[in-house]
Amino acid sequence: MSTLPDGICKQLFACFIVSMPLLMAGTTLGWSSPMMEYTLKGTAPVHLTSDQESWMVTLIDVGNVLLSLPAGIMMDRIGRKLSVYLTVPITLAGWILILTARQPWHLYVARFLHGSAMAISLIVSPSYVGEMASISVRGSLALVVELTYASGLLLSYVVGWLSDYETLAIVGAIIPVITGLLMVSIPESPYFLMMVGKPEEAARSLRKLRNCGDEEFAEELEIVRLSVTEDKCKGKLTDLLHRDRAPLIIVLTLAALQMACGASVMEAYASSVLYGTGLSPNASAVIFGLFIVVACVPFALTVDKYGRRPLFMASCVGTTLCHVFIAVLLSQDDAESASSSLDGWLLLASVCGAEFFINIGLMPVLSVVQCEYFPSDTRGLANSAVVFTITFTSTIMLKIYQPVTDAYGKRANFVGYAVITFLGGLFCYFWVPETKGKSFLQIQTDFETYAWRNGKTRRRNYERI
Repeated sequence: MSTLPDGICKQLFACFIVSMPLLMAGTTLGWSSPMMEYTLKGTAPVHLTSDQESWMVTLIDVGNVLLSLPAGIMMDRIGRKLSVYLTVPITLAGWILILTARQPWHLYVARFLHGSAMAISLIVSPSYVGEMASISVRGSLALVVELTYASGLLLSYVVGWLSDYETLAIVGAIIPVITGLLMVSIPESPYFLMMVGKPEEAARSLRKLRNCGDEEFAEELEIVRLSVTEDKCKGKLTDLLHRDRAPLIIVLTLAALQMACGASVMEAYASSVLYGTGLSPNASAVIFGLFIVVACVPFALTVDKYGRRPLFMASCVGTTLCHVFIAVLLSQDDAESASSSLDGWLLLASVCGAEFFINIGLMPVLSVVQCEYFPSDTRGLANSAVVFTITFTSTIMLKIYQPVTDAYGKRANFVGYAVITFLGGLFCYFWVPETKGKSFLQIQTDFETYAWRNGKTRRRNYERI
């Protein structure tokens, strides 16, 4: 018997394995930063112009956008496990193309493949984690999702800093191979099995993820059954747009905020943003990646204790302040045409601080609430809409970063991020409801009486199911 509640060791193991595709996604997204440094030094086998570099960075989002809707439909047709397993061969094919690339289009195709795999992992992995986790640890287990993604970014930054182009591609290719071997051992989501009319298989799946008494197990299985009723097994786009309209508006706003706050730009252009800090661009990017990983700790310790909404607001406030400091420092740099050593370190601290605050709330908590807010029948469609919104916003932010920098300086970007994040904090305060400690069934019932104007759900007395 496990000494941890609800067989947390089993859940943690399954959560880690199904989050491995997000580790792959992190490595593919982080790869662009050392790649630009290789291009600058002339050590990459493919020469890229600045325009080609821009397309190389953003084509990952093109694949992400185009696969976002099919991935949501696919997870409801063939299941969560098989859907997320498809990321393995797609990611591996992309790394092989990068390893053998001799023309820019090789990199374009590889980035498109990686974006496609990223779309599937961003949609399916958080859904699986939310559906297999116990209510008491559902938020904390999202730590694994965030940590694997952040670790992937850091891995690309570290390997890119310490080694060469080929070694980075080989390391990237090894990860999907390991992931494919590990994923054989995890069960299908009990919610999906119940949704497709396989209650006995759902019970076996849930039993593999739990280490509790028969009575407690029966109660949780009943919650799964009640959450996935016959009339909710036919989720359509109309259900998402009408029945689930309030949660959809909230999560899509949070999804747009996640990228509009500057997260994607700082991750993809880490070496560029941190130029002039006194360290090499890749070394600065490694420090930057470490802060992303460190941010996972306060998130895990607070998300199930204090709730989702306070973390969103704290994240927005901290990020806004850091962006203001960055804009001030970059303004001084532009005015003086040189930065002192102190200003360089302050810039590094401010950028790392911004990424820290983004990753204690805006990034990880969205993956929690996007699973909590929707019933099983529209969860896939909703996650597709979320990933589409994230990717579309990210593409815009990545494409306008360099033109805005050329026209007004880097500081103009961060002034914009500060304003957007401040407004996002106000949105979280007035309109984001709290879901801490609630079952999926309770959350769905809350949203049936959601009062949009005052941003709260009218309180009811519920029986604890």
